Amino acid sequence: MPIRLLTILLLLLLQCAALGVRGEEPTTPEPPAGTTIVHPVDGALMVYVPSGWFIMGMDADEADAHAKSLGYADYHAIAAEEWFPRRREFTKGYFIDKHEVTVARWKAFVEATGFVSPWEAPKWPAEEEPGMYDRFPVTRVLWAEAQKYANWCGKQLPTEKQWEKAARGTDGRIYPWGNSPLTTELGVFVDLTTRKRTSMQPVGSKPAGASPYGALDMAGNVYEWTSDWFEPYPNNPEAERLLSYTGHLNGVLRGGSFYHGTHTYSGAKRFGFKPDETYFHVGFRTVWEPPPGYVDSAAYADAKAAADAISAP
Repeated sequence: MPIRLLTILLLLLLQCAALGVRGEEPTTPEPPAGTTIVHPVDGALMVYVPSGWFIMGMDADEADAHAKSLGYADYHAIAAEEWFPRRREFTKGYFIDKHEVTVARWKAFVEATGFVSPWEAPKWPAEEEPGMYDRFPVTRVLWAEAQKYANWCGKQLPTEKQWEKAARGTDGRIYPWGNSPLTTELGVFVDLTTRKRTSMQPVGSKPAGASPYGALDMAGNVYEWTSDWFEPYPNNPEAERLLSYTGHLNGVLRGGSFYHGTHTYSGAKRFGFKPDETYFHVGFRTVWEPPPGYVDSAAYADAKAAADAISAP
């Protein structure tokens, strides 16, 4: 190859590398990882996930080992080919709800907007006393309904990348708490002996299962909508196997629930329903990307102080 062409290629590679390095660095100061604020519209506690790279998905060897640790024959038995490939991904910094959106917050949304759901089934169990389920996750939420709530309070549904980073951190762990096996102290799961359904619990009832950033119930309790369509990831070596039931048909759900099996609690696990479909174990949480300079603003100081007051004795 001519020396001139080699020189040009080298310069291009150096320029790309420089852009990549600059792309990893936040352009404004960020809050520390796990910083908690109170969102000014819906009053939700939110925790901060800093900008940077993380490990997303799994490869076949990892998925196979995980499947066998749960008693399955191989990774196909848990549809882990949907998680391929293992790779590094980048996100900008963002806040994510510490808890799944509760019945109380949904009631406030309905009262503020007059929203009427097209889904006839109630979004929480019948109340023997008013407000008895207010701390439970709201359920039977359609994909578009979850987005309407997010729009109301100036937030968004998380992308798959945002959700998975918030759940797994940066080190490719299996579960929010690490790689140690499932126990009843770590999440609201199916019965771990019989593998039969249990029931949802108030949000945040399993603090030992917190993610690296302090988000709770990211494994178990109820499934959570993301903003993405269920499609094979780029460069998935088994993509052709997935096209019969993916292909812009379903919205992606994450996190597992008290209703589905033990394989659903991995932070890499993907699931999906059609936009007009939902069930009694489907809820959501939201994310918010702060504007430039937020960390130096009075709004940030107020939101952080409000969160500190909630967590104070």
